[in-house]
Amino acid sequence: MENISTGLKWVIGIIVTILIIAAGVSIYLVINNYFIRAQEQTLAQTQMINQAEFNSYDNKDVSGQDVINAAMRYKGRPQFAILIKTGENKTGFYAENTYKSNYEEPKDTSNPVVDLSKDNGTTSVSVSTMLDQTNSGSYNSDNYLVNTLSVFKAVVYKDSNEEVRLIVFTQK
Repeated sequence: MENISTGLKWVIGIIVTILIIAAGVSIYLVINNYFIRAQEQTLAQTQMINQAEFNSYDNKDVSGQDVINAAMRYKGRPQFAILIKTGENKTGFYAENTYKSNYEEPKDTSNPVVDLSKDNGTTSVSVSTMLDQTNSGSYNSDNYLVNTLSVFKAVVYKDSNEEVRLIVFTQK
């Protein structure tokens, strides 16, 4: 009789242990789905917040001071470029970038930008050169002066992954 009682205790203990393990696994599976969904939502919100900083430039009119501020703000951003076209320099020039990355302006905003090679001969100009008025008397294609009071049309271009890679400022 004592053996049967001990055997029943063992069997009940094993059944309770299996039930506890099964409950733990089922709770893990349910919670894991919530964690995956939360992670996906967080990633989507982070990407939306990262791209929201460019909304102030997307097809908007901005001042020359905003162009200078953007050139300073995004100077250290990797895989990003700013192309500035002034009234005197219609072909444009790139704002100096720490990573020396330049992107070709696509024909329309629906096409993704194309990364130009680092040694493609494009001109990168520092912010101090853009503000240097000592060369403002010579009006030619090498004139890199950005008038802080002028109005520029800003267009934002993205790559195939929907990441902003290029802002083009064209003086009106």
